[in-house]
Amino acid sequence: MDTASIPGHVRTIRLATWSAAALLCLMLAGCASTTTDTVVASPALTTGAGEATSDDSLTLPGSIGVLPFDNRTRSEFAYEAVRRTMFNHFASKNYRLLHWRDVDRRLALAGVDPAEVGARSPAELRQILGVDGLLFGTITQYNKTFAGIYAQIAVGVDLTLMNRDDAVVWSVKNVKRSHAGGVSTSPFGLLMNALVAAKHLYGDVELYRASDDLGRALAEQMPEPERMSGRVPPVITDVVHSGVGQHLKYGATLEIALAGAAGLQAAASIEGIGVVDLKETSPGQYTGKLAIDKRHEVPGLAVTGRLVDEFGQASAWASPYGLLHVDNTPPTPVSGLVSTPFDGAVVLNWTTPAEEIAGYRIEVADTETGAGRDVRAVAGSGSRIDGLVNFEAAWVRVFALDRAGNESDRAQIRVMAAPDPRFATATAAPRTLPTSLTGVVRLSREGSPYFLTASSRISPSATVLIEPGVSIEVSPKAELTVMGELRTFGTADAPVSVSGAGGGGFDAFLVIQSGQNVEVAGLRVDGAGIPIQVRAGAPVIRDSSLVRSQFNALVIGGAARPVIENCEIAGARASGVIVEGQAQPVLRNNRFVSNEPFHLQNGSTYQIDARTNTWEPEASAMTILGDVAY
Repeated sequence: MDTASIPGHVRTIRLATWSAAALLCLMLAGCASTTTDTVVASPALTTGAGEATSDDSLTLPGSIGVLPFDNRTRSEFAYEAVRRTMFNHFASKNYRLLHWRDVDRRLALAGVDPAEVGARSPAELRQILGVDGLLFGTITQYNKTFAGIYAQIAVGVDLTLMNRDDAVVWSVKNVKRSHAGGVSTSPFGLLMNALVAAKHLYGDVELYRASDDLGRALAEQMPEPERMSGRVPPVITDVVHSGVGQHLKYGATLEIALAGAAGLQAAASIEGIGVVDLKETSPGQYTGKLAIDKRHEVPGLAVTGRLVDEFGQASAWASPYGLLHVDNTPPTPVSGLVSTPFDGAVVLNWTTPAEEIAGYRIEVADTETGAGRDVRAVAGSGSRIDGLVNFEAAWVRVFALDRAGNESDRAQIRVMAAPDPRFATATAAPRTLPTSLTGVVRLSREGSPYFLTASSRISPSATVLIEPGVSIEVSPKAELTVMGELRTFGTADAPVSVSGAGGGGFDAFLVIQSGQNVEVAGLRVDGAGIPIQVRAGAPVIRDSSLVRSQFNALVIGGAARPVIENCEIAGARASGVIVEGQAQPVLRNNRFVSNEPFHLQNGSTYQIDARTNTWEPEASAMTILGDVAY
């Protein structure tokens, strides 16, 4: 706004000029760099050249709304710090000043974005706020530069005060500078230092100080209506509280410190909590404490310090460093908790509650109602839990934590680690296996025993996953033909056991005709005619036992290239392994025991290297037939 055209008698006030010390600092500025990392408390060095104009002929407003400032700096911190400190100083003037929180609340209710204030007419803004005066502000500068061993703080503002007639009754342009010094050891300073050390104080204390000094200087020049008593209210220079940058809850202690005129009565007020008496611990330094109660709920309100002199005149000063948040309400539990299994681990995902969440605590229990053990704290809506035993159920509990540390009720899920993540979405197979298996199907220990009463087929698009400890009973003439994918996960302690229905005999179990992934691990087949036939593909059969076979334990034909390793082939009555056609099996580290008449019979066109296997009775022309290296 161009103040040159304002009518009436205009008074121009030159603020302080540069001191010699300031000139020395400017001479050192050649090696200056800018930062906001260093936090120290110090007095002001000087006030930079600026000017204020006021018109004595115009009517001053009785009530003022301090509008959101236009922040033309790169500091988010400047927006709150400068406006709040200016508000505190202008509140000492003889105006009815609408609290900045009420200004923001009323603008929000009217649908006015803070960035759009300058585009609205003063009349509309006065009507929204219910005041007859408006203070517009622009933050033009807010930074720290180092020159040698000193730091210079620069805070610049443009302010314009308008009355109900849209006339400018006061305007100012100014830059305040100060230099960094030592840390205060007063009661007030100690609390401030603790906040800085704990990183709870957002921004730089020295930048606050520069804003404060600038606000004090401008308040001295700001015109005001005459006071009826002629007395000036007591001076408050600062208010700080230990809740800055935190969310407190029951059990915490809030510390409050006020700096101002000495020898007076001091207190702090908090909306929703009440008044906290402050005791003067040293001249002009007042402190007090408040134990946070379970009943307290303060959703971001100002802590306002108050001083009362012997004449009953009072001053109020809202702490500019941050609002007080007291939260004793636990957040809503997480929802949509799901797990995906991996080898020895699970990955959890969940939906974040609507409230602001600071993080999550996760614990694992061995039973649904058993004691849990903490696993980790995480920030996001998901986590990987390692160290689990495959195929053993565990219960994972997730607790949401808010910024105050309140903990939600638990969300619990039964999980199970598994080498194949498809276990999480696989369909449970019926106990009597159907003639065709489609999709992803799971055979579990809990669902055992399963019954293969008629021949069944794993379709080319299907996957069958079998847990450790599963038992399958096979009827005579039934067999399971593999055209798709098959994975068994038996172990030495919990094999996948296959036997005849009712303890009787059965002709076969697996017929593998798949070029897809087939991994048979930990399988034990007892008493079958031919437990496994491999007619195609390259399946891996390991750590398995094929015992007391009525004919052959393994028949390998076609162009199959299976890998047979770490298996026990024992007690077959018509040769342990028969190889036919153009099959090229890999046999390694297997144990052949008491197979009649041969351990291995090779009718393939390829030689078989079987030198890493063991034989009882030993390998010889009497126990091995065909082209075999042993």
